[in-house]
Amino acid sequence: MASNLCNKSKEGQRGAVAVEMAMLLPLLLLILMGTIEFGRVLNVQISMTQAAREGARYAAIHYKEAGLNVTAATLAAAPSLSGLPVGVTNNASSCAAGSNVTVTTTVTLPSLSGFLNAGFFGTPGIFPMTLTGVGVMRCGG
Repeated sequence: MASNLCNKSKEGQRGAVAVEMAMLLPLLLLILMGTIEFGRVLNVQISMTQAAREGARYAAIHYKEAGLNVTAATLAAAPSLSGLPVGVTNNASSCAAGSNVTVTTTVTLPSLSGFLNAGFFGTPGIFPMTLTGVGVMRCGG
């Protein structure tokens, strides 16, 4: 008789696991997608800052050269940014010994999944996100 009661309680809970999974799966997917998007944004931000720093370093060392191409040196320093519309601005043309050169990189980063583009209840989402990296070096060392 005890085995008969055990079978009845298992039969009554057979669909409970499916209901619990249906309730928790969207939350787990949101956490997973948020983690992936955060990691990507952090990677792009670090790459943008590193590229700006390398561009400023290049401009500070080569500021006397004719045909100085700071944009190419900046973008070459961050191959992980290829495929993204990275903008580079600098003031290398006014660089003189003892003054600072500033290189700024900017990108408008779209969402990887498109999932976080729109917020809840009609509020705007967090994407597209504008990221900026800045590098400053003294010209002439």
